[in-house]
Amino acid sequence: MNRKIKLFTLLIVTVLSTNILKAQTTTEEITTEFFKTYEKSPQKAVDYVFETNKWMIDRNKDGIENVKTQLTSFLGLVGDYYGYEKVTEKSVGESYKLVSYMIKYDRQPVRFTFVFYKPKDKWQVQNFQYDDNLDDELEESGKVYRLKENWE
Repeated sequence: MNRKIKLFTLLIVTVLSTNILKAQTTTEEITTEFFKTYEKSPQKAVDYVFETNKWMIDRNKDGIENVKTQLTSFLGLVGDYYGYEKVTEKSVGESYKLVSYMIKYDRQPVRFTFVFYKPKDKWQVQNFQYDDNLDDELEESGKVYRLKENWE
């Protein structure tokens, strides 16, 4: 009987600590899980990322379906997937963060941008978008008027 109580107590502690750890999920854990899912199913990855925010799921189901449909069509044009690289990370304070990734495909790179918000103790995706404008921005960054020595 005593052994059952110890086992039950251990089980409860494990479950509670798992829930506490989930509440402290980092933005890196969210994006890692996103890309792990993305390799198998981009649509399920989009669902996953929006599930982190109860307000998005409850109020914007049509918008999420639209993102998934457009992304699926777009990905049909860029070829095979070869992975991802972090491009930039910017934050406003400690609770609002933008993280951008370059997704590598045969034809061209695609950028995924995640905006994260932590209203209390858990990060959620506030916004997710994708685009293929990396080449335009790279060219723009090399313009003469952007060079540091011309700022003064």
